[in-house]
Amino acid sequence: MNDAATLQACVQYAKELRADIPQEAFQRNPWRLLWLPVHLAIIGGATTLMLATEIHWGWRLALSAVIGHSYGVLMFLAHEILHGSVVKNARLQNWISGLCMLPYCIGPAHWKAWHNRAHHGHTSQSGADPDSFGNVTMFICNRVARFMLTFAPGSGYRRSWLFLGFWFSFHAITTLFLHSQRYDYWNAARRRRQIALFFAMVAFWAGVAVTVGMRHFLFLYVLPIIVANMLQMSYIATNHLFCDETEDVNDPLANSLSVSVPKWLGWLHLNFGYHIEHHIYPYMNPRHAPRVRAALEARYGRRYRSLPILTALRVLYETPPVHLSQKELVDLDTGAVFSTLGVECELPRQIDRVTVPVRPRRTAAALRLLKLEGSSPAIETSAVIGAPPAPATDPADGAARKRAA
Repeated sequence: MNDAATLQACVQYAKELRADIPQEAFQRNPWRLLWLPVHLAIIGGATTLMLATEIHWGWRLALSAVIGHSYGVLMFLAHEILHGSVVKNARLQNWISGLCMLPYCIGPAHWKAWHNRAHHGHTSQSGADPDSFGNVTMFICNRVARFMLTFAPGSGYRRSWLFLGFWFSFHAITTLFLHSQRYDYWNAARRRRQIALFFAMVAFWAGVAVTVGMRHFLFLYVLPIIVANMLQMSYIATNHLFCDETEDVNDPLANSLSVSVPKWLGWLHLNFGYHIEHHIYPYMNPRHAPRVRAALEARYGRRYRSLPILTALRVLYETPPVHLSQKELVDLDTGAVFSTLGVECELPRQIDRVTVPVRPRRTAAALRLLKLEGSSPAIETSAVIGAPPAPATDPADGAARKRAA
């Protein structure tokens, strides 16, 4: 069981597995930098071909997809670099990763604060983990959050099919302007510098648009960044969203999932699907992730969880994204309650139905989060303790709204 008595932190797994993994697996791998000129050449060649010739729009679409794939892989490379698994020099890390992340308008310091510290440090903790949709409490009094939730996979709304194509870029903006302020990523001066860097990158792409014209810009940037978002989110969204919430102990065997792809695709995508492995050893280059997987399977057996990526994506869209409790997910419109991914990778399934509007199951945790979010005591009492709730909504009404959305 993944309960409080059996959960253990990433560092404990790292200590237990260390003897099972060759020492060379913990060395930096600067050879990964060879991917940089490869993908810059692909982007440059495709760009030149579209600007210098009048090729058919069908070929332009294909080249846009190729550029977008390269944007995506460069983000994977930046991810490795900023975890320190490629080169040691911090200035070199920042310059190379900054170039790789330019299509997303993400600066190195922004990524390290958002991903390395907030996500890795607080994985699947409601509110504190920027990559989690959180629990019911986060949506009780926040209409904007409720609206954005309709774009989430598993929400049941048609617009949720847009999620993969835009969410990574959108989420980068929300972490910079909202989450970074609420959770104090930086002091005021550093935050202003990060925002200034963001607008400088936006200005760069605006300059590109003016220079090449909107027709070319559509194929050189707009469509490629959609493809790049789809590539990022196909991995990222399946790594945690239907796993357990872990408020107290950051256990990667409870809150994370690895996804498998064909071996050639894993090579192209820099082994990005080995996500449990990455949370245990974020500073290890993913080239060695298969060794960590073998050690995990040998030591922990079926507690190591992995799904084929297409299966994980199907489950993602069949399962609501909001936690009702540690091991439950809930549809806020219908009240349908699903289990999270099982301890031995049993797929989520509907197990209950609660009254709409949905209220948290766990009073103490919900009160702590509401206090952190800055809600008033009156709202806290009404929302969590159970003082007169809003009139209940017929679950059928929620389902009808989804079909119409």
